[in-house]
Amino acid sequence: MTIQLLNDRYQVIRTLGAGGFGETYLAEDTYMPSKRRCVVKQLRPIHNNPQIYQLVQERFQREAAILEELGGANDQIPALYAYFSSGGQFYLVQEWIEGDTLTAKVQMQGLFSEGAVQELFMNLLPVLDYVHSKHIVHRDIKPGNIIVRHRDGKPVLIDFGAIRESMGTVVNSQGNTTSSIVIGTPGYMPSEQAAGRPVYSSDLYSLGMTVIYLLTGKQTQ
Repeated sequence: MTIQLLNDRYQVIRTLGAGGFGETYLAEDTYMPSKRRCVVKQLRPIHNNPQIYQLVQERFQREAAILEELGGANDQIPALYAYFSSGGQFYLVQEWIEGDTLTAKVQMQGLFSEGAVQELFMNLLPVLDYVHSKHIVHRDIKPGNIIVRHRDGKPVLIDFGAIRESMGTVVNSQGNTTSSIVIGTPGYMPSEQAAGRPVYSSDLYSLGMTVIYLLTGKQTQ
């Protein structure tokens, strides 16, 4: 089956992943002479309500602007190429990072040495420092969201949680907008984040749990 162009521009090559919020595709940008490869994330709001849809759209635009700023200023965060909405769903178009996630690297080559983990840690801390300096908490740091880039071996931080949180926008009984979902992954998420109150140190906890996984192959629940 031939998949249609997304936004009359992005030709899907294959599906990279799927979850409760939507799907992620590897695609070619047919508007670029190079047919540049990119990642297209399709995001679904959890409520099909026109009033909430407007709120989700506003949050999505705000978070996309943040991703544009982050990726434009830091080489270890994917660049944002475009964003659009179509058919009640929202789409992000981001730089395709050629490399392997830390999860894949452990599966392929086994556990990391202490020296390799230390080097990785020191390469990621400045990226986190930059993100936090912009008053942003990543909220989903884990081995599957860190890609070791093939061309230079640097770790790249992907899949910021705020975009998914905006898809979970609801209106509570007091009429205030809130999110009905907690962003994070069990085993890598500290208690304050599980309670819906992530802080900057929550990302450091998640990075620490990632390091433990790389050294031992074990993760807590």
